[in-house]
Amino acid sequence: MMPAAAENKTVRELIKVTTGYFESKGLDSCRLNAERLLGDVLGMSRMELYMQADRPVFGPELDSYRELVRRRGSGEPLQTILGMVEFYSRPFKVEAGVFIPRPETEHLVEAAAELLTPADHRLVEPVAVEIGCGTGIVGISLACEIPQLVLHASDINPKAIALATRNASQLEVSARVNFHQGNRFESIPSQLKGQVDLLVSNPPYVRRGDIDGLSVEVAQHDPREALDGGPDGLVFYKALAAEMARWVRPGGYIIVEIGDDQAQDVSDIFAASGGSDIQVIQDYSHRDRVVSAQITDQ
Repeated sequence: MMPAAAENKTVRELIKVTTGYFESKGLDSCRLNAERLLGDVLGMSRMELYMQADRPVFGPELDSYRELVRRRGSGEPLQTILGMVEFYSRPFKVEAGVFIPRPETEHLVEAAAELLTPADHRLVEPVAVEIGCGTGIVGISLACEIPQLVLHASDINPKAIALATRNASQLEVSARVNFHQGNRFESIPSQLKGQVDLLVSNPPYVRRGDIDGLSVEVAQHDPREALDGGPDGLVFYKALAAEMARWVRPGGYIIVEIGDDQAQDVSDIFAASGGSDIQVIQDYSHRDRVVSAQITDQ
């Protein structure tokens, strides 16, 4: 339970005591978490919380806040508590049972968009396929960034497909985004073989033996199938590489997010399957985060 919170009833005091409580639990971004939760209860932005730091909080508001703090302190992710996450400057709904988007995946979207809108020419109606769409953030963000894009995306999790469909509707790209429930390529329309301009994925890449050692909010709240990359973490990259030449047109691209120690392995996997012009892109922490490859004519 959050200690002494009931005795500290102003916005400022609640944020201070909650920050300390979250720090004792070993959470990251403790003050930000406290502010986001209190802002959600009070219907305020972080700036409004600062401007009304002496505002009293009591009764049902305080009870609601204490419950949210309890959930966060137990390891439940902030995103599922709030029911949304901002990604690429857009709001996406999230819910328990579907993989939670991480900020570093924005690098995947940025790099993928550049491949679909090269400086020397623009594809008239590019076609992208996403494998393992989760909440839909990658494909939907690409559809928002590239008005001509047609996307087909799959996920084995029916909850993910339902959630991604709602996100596409909310962001008004449903007419160009198609979601298919199924394992990898099995539900993607077969007429797209050889016609795809970009194959994109943020696949499961955690080594199976490492999952239980992850933070509570990942190991116990993200679906295991969205984390488990097999014994070596590379199972899904091998599966994507085995299919990429069948689906992507010659000159098209595959692009994936990776674990920060997997760049060489994934590059080698793509090269062995006919990929060329292989690029490794780092995130803002200078960690390898994205690998892309061009599909050569077989």
